[in-house]
Amino acid sequence: MLLFDSRSMGISDTGQAPPKASALAIAEYFGTLQKRCSEILEESVRGSNALSMGRSRQFQLELSTWQQTLSQRRESSLIRTAASEYEFALLALAQGHYRHAFKGLRLVLELCLQSLALSVNELCLREWLDNRRDTVWASILDSDGGVFTRKFAQAFFPELQGHVQHYSGMAQNIYRECSECVHGNVPKHVLLPAALSFDKSVFDLWHDKAVIVARIIHFGLCLRYLADLTESEISNLEPTLSERLGHLPEIRDRLGGPVK
Repeated sequence: MLLFDSRSMGISDTGQAPPKASALAIAEYFGTLQKRCSEILEESVRGSNALSMGRSRQFQLELSTWQQTLSQRRESSLIRTAASEYEFALLALAQGHYRHAFKGLRLVLELCLQSLALSVNELCLREWLDNRRDTVWASILDSDGGVFTRKFAQAFFPELQGHVQHYSGMAQNIYRECSECVHGNVPKHVLLPAALSFDKSVFDLWHDKAVIVARIIHFGLCLRYLADLTESEISNLEPTLSERLGHLPEIRDRLGGPVK
């Protein structure tokens, strides 16, 4: 479905090659698009929707805290990029660009987990930063050497070994669901509207998926780094981690809270 009547652009519907649109028609067309986006944004931040946007926006701040905590490590640049891309995804969501919002969410997950994978191999990290190595999702979650394996947990946070399979499954599922919006698959999980409009069900679905992505990323970052952080660094992260991962006794114990 077209967003607008093609005749408003001076485009013929007779099957003949369309004439070039005038500069004025182009300006009017994109002005109409901008107006529609503004109307959707107003709906996206109205009432309870604003609360959803606020909660999801919080994760961008949490990612920035992680990036600052790990700023002396080369791979932290991927987390900084992820925080920026998450903000763009939120903006796309607010304006009704739902496909791009889900694509952005997938990219955030990919970047953060890739940072963990590269953190254990300096050569691969340098090659990636020099654009001589690609991101391969299958390698990130490889059952033998990926980031959510018992081998990885044994090296950095042995107490979390019992949880890695669960989070690996979560990551695979959410990545697959968001990928519908990347590859243009016949929709099964994300039913996008046919035209540029506010869609409450898709809006809420994105926020639900964002909660899952946030939990996966926080778990991965804790798995890799929490055991090596100073008391001061842990103190900065404690409020967020208690809220996001407080259901895991191993995390609560490392944060200094009660296990039971």
